[in-house]
Amino acid sequence: MSVTTASSGTDAPVRAFVAIEPGEAARAALEALRDRLAAAAPRRAVRWVRPGQCHLTLRFLGNVPPDRMPELERRLTEAAAESAAFSLGLADPGAFPTAATPRVLWVGLRGDLEALTALARRVDAAAADLGDHREDREFHPHLTLGRVADRDARVARALSELLARTPPPPPADWPVREFKLFRSELRPEGAVYSVLGSFALRPAA
Repeated sequence: MSVTTASSGTDAPVRAFVAIEPGEAARAALEALRDRLAAAAPRRAVRWVRPGQCHLTLRFLGNVPPDRMPELERRLTEAAAESAAFSLGLADPGAFPTAATPRVLWVGLRGDLEALTALARRVDAAAADLGDHREDREFHPHLTLGRVADRDARVARALSELLARTPPPPPADWPVREFKLFRSELRPEGAVYSVLGSFALRPAA
């Protein structure tokens, strides 16, 4: 089980989240889809996720006190040990809150969603009291492509129509053998993510 230390040696809280990274083929398919949508969408209407930063969030923790990070790593290690590896693939594109009123553009997932949901619940239980973020929304597995910056009704209609005529990406299935703990640093150019720890799942039966 591979875990790198999350200790930073400072008293500053760690803005953290737990996520699964897509496989290489899935990442390439996501970037191709993002580029195709960006070329067809109204200019500057969407803040697109930068290459290499697309991930499947299991739990956003918000700010975690640095002295709680070792406990967080221990709990995540235990959650990983209780979970067997599984497979995921890419599905249809969509939007939150609805396709007619898009605010976040995403790609859905296919594969062993039951195992994914169970893992998300274990991670949520492990990390629930360690960060300052409280999540009330139901877990909806997705990979974010971009966030809508222009709330004009004409832009919403154009994006909705664009999604409706966009075919799904290739499935690009990949094996999920681990999840990771990330630090998120907010900078003027956008959030920058760094890996704090990797947590291996049990081999699939």
